[in-house]
Amino acid sequence: MMLESLNEIVETIKGKRILRSEKLVEMTHWLHNLEFLVVRLMMFAIGVHHLYVYTIKTVF
Repeated sequence: MMLESLNEIVETIKGKRILRSEKLVEMTHWLHNLEFLVVRLMMFAIGVHHLYVYTIKTVF
């Protein structure tokens, strides 16, 4: 999905055709969802790391 949208954007820029706004909106939503997922994953990883450090310091 993303690759097809990127290919269409590149072809549009090369051919100087009019880009359909639906594709731009779809791509923007997809990138926003990806950004949100990455941030959530990083927050989860930081939480697990802090839990691990707390457990190690408390137990040992």
